[in-house]
Amino acid sequence: MPFLERYLKGECAEVWADLVGLGGEVRRKSLLLDAEAVADETMRRARQNLEILIPRLATVRYGFAAPALEQRLEKVSRTITEPKLHPYVRRQIELAIAAGKADASALDPANNQAVQMNLIAYREEKAALEAELKRMKRLRPLENPRVFCEPERKTNEYLKHIERRGAGPLPISLRSWYKHIGYINFTGSHEILNPAGNAVADPLVVVSLADFYKAICYANPGDKSRVALSPDDLGKAGLPKVHPACSPRSITKSRSRTLPQISRLRTSSTEPTSSITSARRFNGPGFLDGNEAPIRHVS
Repeated sequence: MPFLERYLKGECAEVWADLVGLGGEVRRKSLLLDAEAVADETMRRARQNLEILIPRLATVRYGFAAPALEQRLEKVSRTITEPKLHPYVRRQIELAIAAGKADASALDPANNQAVQMNLIAYREEKAALEAELKRMKRLRPLENPRVFCEPERKTNEYLKHIERRGAGPLPISLRSWYKHIGYINFTGSHEILNPAGNAVADPLVVVSLADFYKAICYANPGDKSRVALSPDDLGKAGLPKVHPACSPRSITKSRSRTLPQISRLRTSSTEPTSSITSARRFNGPGFLDGNEAPIRHVS
């Protein structure tokens, strides 16, 4: 019986286990179209359930966020509030003061023209960041390109370039993800689902195909480089990397989870009637297996 037929009859986990078990043989001509059909159906279900889950998360006031923007705003605001001289500049002024060529007041950033010019640029950047974050809050999450962005017009072109640059085919499931879903970012905050300062939620993030393509282009040809599809759990939570093993999640290996990426995606968002149940089995926004909090908050 074809894999797709079995999949449609409900043997979802079994079909994926069989496909993974085939290894490289799955690309045999007699199997490839069937395997691709299963992957396409999986990602169509994922897309459908993500479009259900995102509004439900918004309903319970899950704060979808843009960590990079928020972190930059925090840094810029701190620079404006506490302006400092560049260490090299400060050292040169100290030498000039010691030589009697400058007054001690020159060490005050308020008296330094370069610092004041930089502050003008920082204030403009702060205003732009605040405006962008305010605009994000007004958008419905499904309309917010920083939360979800459907497949790009150049998807097929990007996929061809990536495989050419990588000197080999992408995983079948990853190709289907980018063909049917695109960019997704569940990073955010919620007192129950994703508490601040805690990496347990590990929300789903898959970078855009354009960013993935750029990462491939920057990698050195021939090197066995790891190209990140997502930040790791600490990065998503805005926490410092405290161990050398805390590297970005790559195509082949997750630092924080032992399940293959397709297993996490399948159990998180692809079962046809269980987008909420799967929020428990998935880790984000959600928790480790057995925690019922996600179901209570998004059902």
